[in-house]
Amino acid sequence: MKKIKKIKLPALILLLVLCVTLISCGDKTETKTDVKDNNTTDAINDSDGTNEKPVDELYPYPEYDFKDAAVNILARKDDWAGGSQDFDDIMVEEINGEVLNDAVYNRTRAVESKYNARIKVTPAKDPNTTIQKSIKAGDDEYQIIQEKPVFMSATLAPQNFLIDLQKIANINLDAPWYNQNAIKDLSINKKITVLAGDMTVSDKSGVIMAVFNKKLAAQYGLENLYSTVKDGKWTLDKMYELIMQTTADVNGDGKLTFKDDRWGLICEDYAGWMFSVGSGNRLAMLDRDGLPYMTCLNEKNINDYERIKKILYEKDGRATVPTPEAHVLTFAENRAFLSVDMLSSIAMLRGMDDDFGIIPIPKQDENQKDYITTISAWVSRFIAVPSTCQDIEMVGAVIDAMSRESVNTVVPAYFDNLLNQKIARDEESIDMLKMIFSSVVYDIGAVFNWGEIWDEQMRFIQGKKEDYIGYYQKIEGKVVKALEKTINTMQQFD
Repeated sequence: MKKIKKIKLPALILLLVLCVTLISCGDKTETKTDVKDNNTTDAINDSDGTNEKPVDELYPYPEYDFKDAAVNILARKDDWAGGSQDFDDIMVEEINGEVLNDAVYNRTRAVESKYNARIKVTPAKDPNTTIQKSIKAGDDEYQIIQEKPVFMSATLAPQNFLIDLQKIANINLDAPWYNQNAIKDLSINKKITVLAGDMTVSDKSGVIMAVFNKKLAAQYGLENLYSTVKDGKWTLDKMYELIMQTTADVNGDGKLTFKDDRWGLICEDYAGWMFSVGSGNRLAMLDRDGLPYMTCLNEKNINDYERIKKILYEKDGRATVPTPEAHVLTFAENRAFLSVDMLSSIAMLRGMDDDFGIIPIPKQDENQKDYITTISAWVSRFIAVPSTCQDIEMVGAVIDAMSRESVNTVVPAYFDNLLNQKIARDEESIDMLKMIFSSVVYDIGAVFNWGEIWDEQMRFIQGKKEDYIGYYQKIEGKVVKALEKTINTMQQFD
């Protein structure tokens, strides 16, 4: 790949703005969102869709004997939000009769037995700091990292601390047990440094979705929202209609207060970005050379932010939650009809007495073909291989085998666990979750947060600003400077 020349900042800003305009208006392939089911089956269609081949024929299962060697995995376990984001999804010590636990146990033991290897997991509250110290010391202490993408992509990868997984021949990166959207959306400089997929369930904990209160839906005589979603009619306008319909001044004092009344919608101010992504936008994308460019001045993005801001603030009906705990409590107390949040937070509703349903975040309008969602890069956990790993053949074989073996073990157990643990209360919600997981895209602008652009768009929504273009132009210099630094730094390692 050619290295970019140093460009003076004003010229670079102009270049990026022109690039966004040309790409968004002229090249539809750059903004197309691939929404595919990442779960594999026993057979896979050929590219022409006419023939099927067994998985083992497309991806032959290699034979190895690693002679009882250990694969050491450093995994985040920080007990944040009551541990709702933590999963023992790589290894557990014993069978205990719990479906997901036993599936993880059996999957991991099967891989260990097949390859004569030992898989060890070391939990850590801050793997990002731990692995940096280890790598700087040149230690091969850990061969795999499980960490939040905001740290791995934006902190470790730019320092060349993560191996480009394309260099590990026995990781079948195009296999259906890997999340292809994550690979496509996060591969800066065409380097694949992080993985999401079937090997773990932690990557799904940050996926954004909505829940609706079934008791309130019945009380207000509302339509079947599962059917609305399936019919392609779950849109921003439909959501706004329901918000207005279900908001109520419960104590009759003539004003709406967070603690005393009922809200049509509760969400963080970051939900403005979530709804924007659901409408087909991103803060940044990658061009054909794998280089990021900002899309904040895309005409559609500008118009959608203005519209979303009105939905969130034009009339009372949406409450801003002060804390994650208050968010969960408000919904559990039947004081909100809709809640938009991450799956990890929704899991905290398992003790709620009244039933709720899970649905995707709304589309922009009925002309939008697919529902789209994204993740919180501060919650989901991905897999990576540190640059100090000496035996990449063994590590690659283990990652691929664990991912492959999870397809018919951990993945179905995960959905079964969601249902049995009352996170999903019905089969329709399970169907919705499968749809949601298959529609996840990854906003590289939010993951890298260049110039705090992710935070800045929240401040725009929160401050009820009127001029999005003017607001962005004030911060554009620091955003582009930070983006340019990432590009130059990562290209040094070509």
